[in-house]
Amino acid sequence: MLKDLLTNEYLSKLDILDMAVKKRLSQAGTAGARKSSAKGSSLEFSDFREYTPGDDLRRVDWNGYARFGRLYTKLFNEERQAVLNIILDGSASMRFYPEKWDYAAAFAASMAYIALNNSDMVNIFIADGGETDKCTALSSKQSFPKTVAFLEKERTGTKTELCRSVKPLAGERLGEGISLIISDFFSKDGYDSAVKLLRNKKQAVSLVQILDSREINIEERGNVKLIDSETKETRELELTPEMLDRYQRALDSFRNEMREYCVRNESGFYAFDTKTPLLAAVGDVLK
Repeated sequence: MLKDLLTNEYLSKLDILDMAVKKRLSQAGTAGARKSSAKGSSLEFSDFREYTPGDDLRRVDWNGYARFGRLYTKLFNEERQAVLNIILDGSASMRFYPEKWDYAAAFAASMAYIALNNSDMVNIFIADGGETDKCTALSSKQSFPKTVAFLEKERTGTKTELCRSVKPLAGERLGEGISLIISDFFSKDGYDSAVKLLRNKKQAVSLVQILDSREINIEERGNVKLIDSETKETRELELTPEMLDRYQRALDSFRNEMREYCVRNESGFYAFDTKTPLLAAVGDVLK
């Protein structure tokens, strides 16, 4: 169960991790990364300019007028709310191992928790069989229980079709934010057009591949009958050491291909399995 992973102790560790990230950013001189150069209505002073008719009189620098006899208007930096868009693959292949789904959902919840803790906006989309279930406009720490309830909602996973599922997001207001696609990426229609769509909507995109540890290290041996959890297609084969070696090389090749694609398309790529401590996975993405 998701709530078994999101204990108070774990959430406290997320708070500490969040503070460590903020401290590192501050020491690196990028603490103002979310401040826009656009002039808005926050309380952080930016500059002066000469008064023009129609300016808000509350922004006039009257002390400056008394000293210099000229009217100037105070300008302020606009602090824009960051937006985190989480696209979580809810297909049958993600749910075949309950631990795999719980890990992926807990990872999504962890990223949402940190964003909400910073008063950023969070949109969550569950992608499944070309359809998308959504929970949007979450904007405060008080929204976290709603986040968990949405992720725990009972659903029946079908086929992995990421590109088809992400396509409706073209009509969503995603903001100029960060989009995480969390999936095993065993997708019938790949992931290329999904990434391109999100990047066209001014998103910083990262692909987060999550596999069950049993998908990394196959425990079965000998003659087996494999049944595709999504298409129900079957295949009989013998799991010999040579066959398992071919599987491992194919998996490594698939991951390297994704990694290279992300480099070419200025996106992030992360790969975890359920043996990776959840806090370590979250910390790796936040680096």
